[in-house]
Amino acid sequence: MAQPIAPDYGQQFLFPPALEDWVPADHPARFLREFVDQLDLAALGFARPTAVEGRPPYAPSLLLKIWLYGYFHRIRATRKLEAACREHLALLWLTGLIQPDHNSLWRFWRNNQKALRGLFKQSVEVAVRAGAVGLALQAVDGTKIEAAASGYSGWSKEYMEKLLAQLDSALDEVELQIVEANAQVETTPGYRLPAGLAQRQALREQIQQGLAQLAADGREHYHPVEPEARRMKVGSSTRYAYNAQAVADAQEGVIVACEASRQETDAGQLVPMIQAARENLGVAAQPPTTAADAGYGAGADLQAAVEQGLSVLVPPAEGKPAHDNPYAGQHFHYDPSQQTVTCPQGKRLAHHGHTTKQGMRVERYRCRCRDCPVQGDCTRDPKGRQIEVWPHTAVVQAMRERLRAPALASQFAQRGQIIERVFAQIKHHDGFRRWTVWGLEKVRTQWALLCTTLNLRVLYRRWRAPRQGQRPSAAQAMALACGAVPAFFRAIGVDSSLSAIGKVLCHWVQSLSEQLGNGVGELRFHPLVPQAFLGRNF
Repeated sequence: MAQPIAPDYGQQFLFPPALEDWVPADHPARFLREFVDQLDLAALGFARPTAVEGRPPYAPSLLLKIWLYGYFHRIRATRKLEAACREHLALLWLTGLIQPDHNSLWRFWRNNQKALRGLFKQSVEVAVRAGAVGLALQAVDGTKIEAAASGYSGWSKEYMEKLLAQLDSALDEVELQIVEANAQVETTPGYRLPAGLAQRQALREQIQQGLAQLAADGREHYHPVEPEARRMKVGSSTRYAYNAQAVADAQEGVIVACEASRQETDAGQLVPMIQAARENLGVAAQPPTTAADAGYGAGADLQAAVEQGLSVLVPPAEGKPAHDNPYAGQHFHYDPSQQTVTCPQGKRLAHHGHTTKQGMRVERYRCRCRDCPVQGDCTRDPKGRQIEVWPHTAVVQAMRERLRAPALASQFAQRGQIIERVFAQIKHHDGFRRWTVWGLEKVRTQWALLCTTLNLRVLYRRWRAPRQGQRPSAAQAMALACGAVPAFFRAIGVDSSLSAIGKVLCHWVQSLSEQLGNGVGELRFHPLVPQAFLGRNF
């Protein structure tokens, strides 16, 4: 009757086990070690710490490997990383049994933020050299991620104004009480403020600074703990958050550009993100076609992309769909060569002057046809339908026509599966739905690390393919074992006559293998055979 498999906690090894044997050849820790070892950390800007007194500092390469291993396995807290350095077998191998504390890990992260962001570009360059980037089609999009600060402790502009008025009144009253109290005292009053007065003055200064920032930004909400965060729509509600941007390549999902900003919308992000991707890719050829949703389709953004010679597929941001309204503004055709506007009925609109909006000259055209049979469906204006032509109207119109082409429409249809899966991996698979750092600078660094991790996973799949399932053949493993044991006795200084014990043990291993009827590959995991026999060099 077969006995159930259970651990034997009293089992002893004949020789000390090698840590190298416990980490598979295709483990991510080995890949991360190779990736970091081939980097020029000094050129990237990683500071090499020096210590005149006390213990020597940890090497930047060691701490970087720990951070990358943590993000690779969804461990982003310094204390959890510290614990993982003691508990994760692969991390024990990666660190060489060195266990940095959480303070050392955080100081490395804090002092090397620019270098950590530069690590993302290195991952893109490696992906290009590995052939993981197609350079044909890419997609850009943004996602809102909630700030680390609590949303319940934020202030509105109205609340700040009321609180400031109350503080001013309270401070005036306290100052008057101080003057009256000092008038009855013959001694010179001291310089120490009464209890609570200093805190009120500091709060008033903070509110004044917040109101000044709201006036400069044109916003209505302010967070005293994290002033750089802004109210954005996160899911079905509004939260203090940051806007994380990314550009992904279509071939294997490699992220070729990433950035985080305080901007609530994606307007104005199209050209900067494409230019960042072009710089990271380092290719002088024509940049790939970029697909984006209507959030990037502002007329000014499309105009800027055309002026830069960029190939984009972006639906213009034109408000509500015009499918059910045959007389919507999108159906009026503008001819830039003749500067005329033609309505859906085939009639030209008369030029009706111009105006200035958002610093741009806007031409106006109005319908003068009084006997138009569809005037009631077209407009309610008794003066006739009016159409405004902006400087980018021709570009928007051309983009609308371009997206009707079947080939380009098929390319644009891939946008969601290219970029949306990136955010799904970060938010759902990695469980990252809230920043764990405060401030825009640190948020940019954390976003770069997250995107670097996704790129490293793509590279790891390529790196693992030829190594997956690698195991020595029976003949190779037996030869290695029979040669290692006598060498071990010689290495520890045992007399050569006694090293024959090693040969006896080798014959014992071989005979046991024949009795069990399996190869050395299976014998490697048999509890009677020490791990040092196979894969250990003395």
